[in-house]
Amino acid sequence: MDEQHKAFLKRSFETYLELLSNLHPTHRFLDFNFDFLDNRGWYLLGKEMVESDLRELTNLLNRWQDSLDRWQAWNQVISNHDEDAAWELRREFLEALAHECLLRPSALRDTFTSVATNALHQVRLSNDPTYRDHLPGDPETPTDRQKLLTRPHKEKRLQTIVDRWPGGDALMKAIRRINGPEYKQATSDYRNLVNHTLGPRLGIGAVRMVTRHVKPATKPEKGSDGRFHDIPVPGEMCVSYGFGGTPPLDLVAARRANEGQFRHARDCYEKYLDVLKSAVADIKPQV
Repeated sequence: MDEQHKAFLKRSFETYLELLSNLHPTHRFLDFNFDFLDNRGWYLLGKEMVESDLRELTNLLNRWQDSLDRWQAWNQVISNHDEDAAWELRREFLEALAHECLLRPSALRDTFTSVATNALHQVRLSNDPTYRDHLPGDPETPTDRQKLLTRPHKEKRLQTIVDRWPGGDALMKAIRRINGPEYKQATSDYRNLVNHTLGPRLGIGAVRMVTRHVKPATKPEKGSDGRFHDIPVPGEMCVSYGFGGTPPLDLVAARRANEGQFRHARDCYEKYLDVLKSAVADIKPQV
């Protein structure tokens, strides 16, 4: 790295720090006041489990908010440079940050489901001595293995637990709004593609310029109008190749979509706290 390039990176980072310090976040950071969990007759280590998971969930949301602010500052810095300089700055400072944020909605959806399931299961154990300490997916015999449930099955499992408390249905709707079809479309299904095949690049450059599709077979057939039309061949499939390409993500539009997901996650967090507080209030006070 030559001295001129190092100087460029230093100036850009100084500009970024100045912009970051002047940003006005749209949300305050979440606090860690969970005293509603105290002085209750919890089952075994239930309180410690619930509080630990809630703290980490809070940490994840605060980190996401902080990363979105940093992404915004870098977008502003990069917007003032030509494409070559912008590419250097994205590569050096922004790509890892944006990648983390783009993966967050899918991860947080599953985290909310896991945390809420464990917490409300502990509440029921603390409330009802006849309630069995067993969740669908747990092994039933020494020879059984833990069953790895799919996302729909995990959310269905939580639905059966949470339905007994006010706000349970609202919580499930909030969870299912995270990482929905609109977000996947806005980000070209980034999380799924980047984890399982070739995902879109960030800022510049298309990928997968040649595409392969398996589709129902057709054959040309002359119609009554004298033209040839593609007619489906019953029971047959064919492979077709063509030029396509996945365009790069625009990092301004992608951040806007990602921030929308963050708002959904913050709303989900509030609804989870509402349900949890209502549920914990049913646990008898500690003698």
